[in-house]
Amino acid sequence: MASLLERLGQAKRFVDGVLGADKYQHYLEHHQRNHPDQQPMNEREFWKDYTDWQEKNPEGRCC
Repeated sequence: MASLLERLGQAKRFVDGVLGADKYQHYLEHHQRNHPDQQPMNEREFWKDYTDWQEKNPEGRCC
């Protein structure tokens, strides 16, 4: 049986995935795999770029 801490960790990863809080981590993993010779954006730059992209591409948004 999984310990309470393991279950809380699983719940946090699930919630982060649903809310999109793990997008930056996924970006870093993708960047390391596909562009190891380039410097990745820092987290602030990433979220600015992401929100700018969302503003320019509103399709798929509910509101």
